[in-house]
Amino acid sequence: MNNRKFIGNTVLVLGLLAAGASFADETNATPTTTQQQRASYGTEVRAKMANMTPEQREAFRAEMQAKMAQMTPEQRAAFRDDIRSPMASMSKEERETFRAEMKAQMDKMTPEERANMKAEHMEHRAEHREQKAERVEMRAERREAMGRPAKIERPGK
Repeated sequence: MNNRKFIGNTVLVLGLLAAGASFADETNATPTTTQQQRASYGTEVRAKMANMTPEQREAFRAEMQAKMAQMTPEQRAAFRDDIRSPMASMSKEERETFRAEMKAQMDKMTPEERANMKAEHMEHRAEHREQKAERVEMRAERREAMGRPAKIERPGK
């Protein structure tokens, strides 16, 4: 039994080494994006996903995971920073000036505008919670279809 495991793991490692070498040649440069490209990326993806069914969203997510799996750790970190927030890739001075600009914009707003912005934000959060609940439900259905328990019972806990 141990010999089979050892041979299987050895074959797996050799396959990963061969595949890793071929991917490393293709993806050496990290993508450079401008501030405007970063800001528009999030809105493009949100607009694309807004009209998707839960199954399409899940397929899109799986496609993005496959794309991320082919990147080096440094490329993944840069890609995540670009998507998550423009502030993540800013220097400390750039962040301070950005925050000052945002604060000035907020100070110029009327109470009604602030209330509208907060309402929009709460709607967005509610949509996000609904989508998350759909994903959890889909995963539970998939586990059930595969005959897996919804939650693994661990004896130590």
